[in-house]
Amino acid sequence: MKELGSVKFGEVIIKIISNSEILTVAELHFPSGVSAEVHQHINEEVNYVVKGTFETIHKGETVLLKQGDVLQVNSNLKHNLKCTSTENGIIVTAWAPSRKDLIAMLDI
Repeated sequence: MKELGSVKFGEVIIKIISNSEILTVAELHFPSGVSAEVHQHINEEVNYVVKGTFETIHKGETVLLKQGDVLQVNSNLKHNLKCTSTENGIIVTAWAPSRKDLIAMLDI
């Protein structure tokens, strides 16, 4: 599947692989040790760990994620992700509704 484009947030690369009015799906590429800082958005989010290990603050608790784990994040819930593995990590993320803010940053 061809990606629609990429957006970079700090050192995290977000590769958009599918988008509609109601859903955006992306691969998030994290270098080892890099974090997506605490943030929140109106979109519900589901994260699937493809490669590596991650630490997240979810509902006020530290959660460790490994390959094959899934984490669902409710709308407007503060959350973050940090790649804790010695190798780069990859997460596939789905957001609903669509992440129009990210799509607007693409040249498509």
